[in-house]
Amino acid sequence: MTTRASSALTRLPRGLSRLGQCQLCRSWQSQPICAACLAAWRHPIRRCLRCAIDLPHDHPDTVCQACEDQSPEFDRAIVAVDYSGPWPGLLTRLKFQGATALAKPLAQLLAEAVQTRRGRTNLVIPVPLSRQRLRERGYNQAWLLTRQLGWQLGIPAQAGILERPQHTQRLMSLSAEDRLLQIQAAFQVSPHEQAAVRGRDIALVDDVMTTGATLNACARTLLEAGARSVSAWVVARTPAPGKNGSLQPTQETHRLT
Repeated sequence: MTTRASSALTRLPRGLSRLGQCQLCRSWQSQPICAACLAAWRHPIRRCLRCAIDLPHDHPDTVCQACEDQSPEFDRAIVAVDYSGPWPGLLTRLKFQGATALAKPLAQLLAEAVQTRRGRTNLVIPVPLSRQRLRERGYNQAWLLTRQLGWQLGIPAQAGILERPQHTQRLMSLSAEDRLLQIQAAFQVSPHEQAAVRGRDIALVDDVMTTGATLNACARTLLEAGARSVSAWVVARTPAPGKNGSLQPTQETHRLT
């Protein structure tokens, strides 16, 4: 860059030099996902009040049959979107490709969902990674989301309360039964943070919920350590089996590239 061009860039209005492209429509703006795309790709979905799985429109109850048969350890799950459409790609970039700037708009989506059913919550914490996984990735995407949520909702956010001393296989490649076996004893409350858990109403934050095995194991660990209640806050929920996963925007947006 020439000296003249560099000088001109420094004289741009504040914030303009940080312009980038929306990760969905490729329009030029200051956020990694523009407001139009956030609105267009977020669909209202009727969900189970316990596990947040999508319910058929003609389902007679507010709780799915699986939760009626065996209630999860957490008292409620709140999710922003289904794991379909553009969301899997964005979450993959956040989780595996270092696109950490996506944590802010994705947390914003989740914060808006939480505001409708927040309930009593006085601490938000992330689902932890094992030390090996944290070294491989360099960051915990759940903590990036948790930190943003705490700031946006005005709730204390803290990492390090829940630990994952056991390293497990990547759960996304396992069956539901194998996930459960892998995760049952994978978590513990840090010996230094026992007092931080007792009597607290805690929200567990993660990026994706599939079977709920990980969140269930975390919730059980926190409740056994004395937490008063545990809820699950997740950006995306895998749709119910057999649901058409194709998702179209709800309004006209810039053409995707």
